[in-house]
Amino acid sequence: MAEGKIKLQVQMFGGFAISFEGRNISVGKNKTAKYVQLLEIVWLCGEYGIQKDNLINILYDREEQSNISNSFNNLIYQMHKQLKKSGLPDYEYIVNRDGIFYTDENVDIESDAVSFISNVEKARDCNDFEEAVTYYKAAFEIYKSELLPELSTQEWVIIRSVQLQKMYSECVDALGKFYYEKKDFAQMHKVYRKAAALYPDDEWQIGEINALICMDMYKDAYAKYDETLRYYTDELGVTPSPELLECYDKMSRQVSDTPGKILQIRDDIIERRGAIEKELGRAYDCSYPSFIDAYHILSRNMERTGQSVYMMLLTLVDYEGKRIANPVKLENKSRFLQEAISNTLRQGDTYCKYSSSQYLLLLVGTSKESCKVVYRRVLNKLKFLAGPRTELEYSVVSLADLPERLAEAK
Repeated sequence: MAEGKIKLQVQMFGGFAISFEGRNISVGKNKTAKYVQLLEIVWLCGEYGIQKDNLINILYDREEQSNISNSFNNLIYQMHKQLKKSGLPDYEYIVNRDGIFYTDENVDIESDAVSFISNVEKARDCNDFEEAVTYYKAAFEIYKSELLPELSTQEWVIIRSVQLQKMYSECVDALGKFYYEKKDFAQMHKVYRKAAALYPDDEWQIGEINALICMDMYKDAYAKYDETLRYYTDELGVTPSPELLECYDKMSRQVSDTPGKILQIRDDIIERRGAIEKELGRAYDCSYPSFIDAYHILSRNMERTGQSVYMMLLTLVDYEGKRIANPVKLENKSRFLQEAISNTLRQGDTYCKYSSSQYLLLLVGTSKESCKVVYRRVLNKLKFLAGPRTELEYSVVSLADLPERLAEAK
């Protein structure tokens, strides 16, 4: 047995790694091996340790073993053998005291995951918010990626990852609030941008957009908003949340209240016109909030111009008229539907993706009978692109009828 205390640096966020005295230590080629998981579980528990029965249940969950106790003892032997083979000093590394497994007291483990947890717990114990923020900052900087991604399908890692992600959200919320109150919008943006990159499905982009608005960076805010909206509708197949739509309203209000620099406005118009000219002759593909704005503008102009406007909802279904359950198939057909709409509608029409299986269309200067013709053209184009078994359902309503229907609903 070696003498004197040693220190190991252990990384668990983004992948398991051990370093000792500046050297990377390999404990075998298989990072998912049970003896590796044994080390990870005990080291992750830190000073609290873990009961032997719980440890065995985690390691041998749903596995049939005639003699679990012998298997566990063999696992500990294998762990020690691999650690010794790695060139580490001859220590126990994990020890059993009264049925609870702890880290060997002769081995000081400096773990990113344990440090992260410790900082969050210290922040929670603070009575002063600004003092708590110092710990939340430290925790936020440590958390750079998911816990042990190589074991992401293991139940114990999933449970622990969810717990740590909630703690990370706590850090982001606290820091976002702190920087907003301090009017340090650059740091606020940095916090939300990192969180959004790690967890794009958690709507941290809303904080990112709000920070850009606070810095009067409306062009960047719109760009991030549009990128986020398209990610949610195209990639996730969900409609935008009220909180995300509120960002759009906030940008619109603040831009209208802020005198713009004429040259900057001119440059933005030229840039947008250049993008639009590339799509010359085609219908306008826009975001859902922009579609709502177009709807309101057309509704107000209907009486003055005398033009009729119809709104159509197209829904992808399978050849039996049922919802398409396969997400890959739905994504492909949705892409073909977008292309079919783009190639069929006129330049004055507007459309947007509403969900993973639906598109909304605004058809200007047409009749209800003509809407059916538009639907048949889109469907024929879609069948040409996606195959003859592709089907569409449609419903249509005149914008002139909507005020009456809304009044009846009230």
